[in-house]
Amino acid sequence: MHMLTEKQSLSFKLMISLGIVHQLTDTWLSKALEPCGLNQSQFNLLNHFSHQPEREQTISQLAQVMQMNQPGLTKVVNKLAEQGLVDVRKDDEDGRKKWIKINANGLARVQSAFKSFLPNIDQCFDQWDDDEMRQMLQHTDKLKTWLDNNREPS
Repeated sequence: MHMLTEKQSLSFKLMISLGIVHQLTDTWLSKALEPCGLNQSQFNLLNHFSHQPEREQTISQLAQVMQMNQPGLTKVVNKLAEQGLVDVRKDDEDGRKKWIKINANGLARVQSAFKSFLPNIDQCFDQWDDDEMRQMLQHTDKLKTWLDNNREPS
């Protein structure tokens, strides 16, 4: 194998490190969500809606935004509807099309989930100062934007 440049070597280390962070935060979030009666997909969907609670979206719009397949997403939506956390409305013109919207119960559930995470999150970033956190956020946002705009590997 040919020698990697310093930048390529750092790139690989960074991607591997981010992968490990992803796995660890995933596991942490799954455990933290159990007492809230939600799984990660359900939480992610409620969280997505909580930023603009008045917005309705279709399954296909949500599948695209959430990077999930439609059958998987339909399962998540149905489960949330069963729990009374989202409202599902049939389209006036097209009966097959459904509009999904978070309701007051869903908002309350996602807020109580966040509240329950707070002590752990405070502990996690206890040794970080505000500047370090802002820089980290700036860098991860830059990476997130690039990945979002380049979803198909070339």
